[in-house]
Amino acid sequence: MSQWGWRQMGSPGGPSGSGAPLHLCQRPMKSTEDHQRPLKITEDHKDPPKIPPCKRRRVQYVLEPHPYVTHGSGGFKINIDEVTEGVGPQRSRKRKQRRAMAAGLRLLLAGLCWSQFRVEDAASPPPPPAPVRCALLEGVGRRGGLPGGGNARPALLRFGGDAETPPEPGPEPEVTFNVSDPWGTLTPLGVPPRTPPSCELNPTNPQTGSDPWSRPLHPDARSPPTAGGQWWVAAVGTPQYGVTALLQGGMGTEGTITAAVALAVLTHTPALRARVGSPIHLHCAFAAPPSPFVLEWRHQNRGAGRVLLAYDSSTARAPRATPGAELLLGTRDGDGVTAVTLRLAQPSPGDEGTYICSVFLPHGHTQTVLQLHVFEPPKVTLSPKNLVVAPGMSAELRCHVSGFYPLDVTVTWQRRAGSSGTSQSPRDTVMDSWTSGHRQAADGTYSRTAAARLIPARPQHHGDVYSCVVTHTALAKPMRVSVRLLLAGTEGPHLEDITGLFLVAFVLCGLIRWLYPKAARPKEETKKSQ
Repeated sequence: MSQWGWRQMGSPGGPSGSGAPLHLCQRPMKSTEDHQRPLKITEDHKDPPKIPPCKRRRVQYVLEPHPYVTHGSGGFKINIDEVTEGVGPQRSRKRKQRRAMAAGLRLLLAGLCWSQFRVEDAASPPPPPAPVRCALLEGVGRRGGLPGGGNARPALLRFGGDAETPPEPGPEPEVTFNVSDPWGTLTPLGVPPRTPPSCELNPTNPQTGSDPWSRPLHPDARSPPTAGGQWWVAAVGTPQYGVTALLQGGMGTEGTITAAVALAVLTHTPALRARVGSPIHLHCAFAAPPSPFVLEWRHQNRGAGRVLLAYDSSTARAPRATPGAELLLGTRDGDGVTAVTLRLAQPSPGDEGTYICSVFLPHGHTQTVLQLHVFEPPKVTLSPKNLVVAPGMSAELRCHVSGFYPLDVTVTWQRRAGSSGTSQSPRDTVMDSWTSGHRQAADGTYSRTAAARLIPARPQHHGDVYSCVVTHTALAKPMRVSVRLLLAGTEGPHLEDITGLFLVAFVLCGLIRWLYPKAARPKEETKKSQ
């Protein structure tokens, strides 16, 4: 007669020899080769014991021929072996090893593919940006590369050769500039999706500045002899990016000019908004070959200009510095760009206007322009706070709006009837209104007052709500301040009081119904027990 054994197929509770009771269940064996060394051999059985079928996630045992025990009495042996999920320990380890090797090979292949793609990406440069349409001015630019007068001709700026992306629709260019930009300062202007930039080109004569702090850059205050050829200034900008580049080059083929960027001054904040008293950073940076430089920050507002800060890199000193203005000088990064950002610690309305960041080099200078807008939302107060009027008497409301900037502000009156809760025209109950002029505080903010005189109070005016509504550019939505008119000696609830009483009664009713079952349940249980 054949030998049979029972094998443990999975033990959540630990090995079979741990002393815990064994729960046997029956499950067919897939292969007799899964037999492992017996952990425990029990007494002989003449007939195979009746074992219930195995359930999920229980210890499983399988009846199998016993290859190592010879039968002498015609009985059966119960052989208990510890395995995992119907597979012996050795076979399970081999399967895990094969899976680990397969996973390692997959990771190796993925790494090789990724490194190959990275090498291909590094080997192939990014496509050049789209060309930019410009207006070429015939007149020579003014100081610092600002556009000069004269007639404008259509021109086209190309970067890095033929661009794959076509330019924006426009007139056929008469002149095409093939620009070489080693620092990539013009690249952000032509990468889609983008806003079509504004662009102006004009010839210029590169010279050092006339300011005292920029004269030491070149003893003769002229362009060095090596700075030959033709020069242009390209002022290009979008709402998010602005750059002014000094181009050096010469004529190429007919209608084509080859030029290279010799100096570029850029900003990532061409237009900023700052709240009064909140620090603000005016970003500026420049790209140029390594050389001494002089930096100048100038502020212009309403026709008046002043130098806020000047810095000389050769001496590492600031010949001119204004209190409240701080230079954040960055180091030259790997792209050859140096940050020269201006920080205003506590901007005021007087700091609003145009800021010019100018960089002077021995072979020339250029600049970029930033616009700063200062704002401050208004504060609104309404008096009197408690409007109690005797019957037949009139009252005056005053709405004081203070601390706002800029100047434009709108103050209006609104009325809501207390009896119906609907909006009504304030003209029915306001017999006169006036608004004061603007008053400027020491910090540059403004204030003004609006007033409304009410008609003599009547019983039907009891509960009317008057609102002062203020609209200002610094507010996301109009600001509203309200007061309720109460007629002295008049009793009786109005619409808001009735609504409030109803809500209170509703809440009390729900609270009682929630508490009553808890209080009544013990009494009912007492009656049932009796």
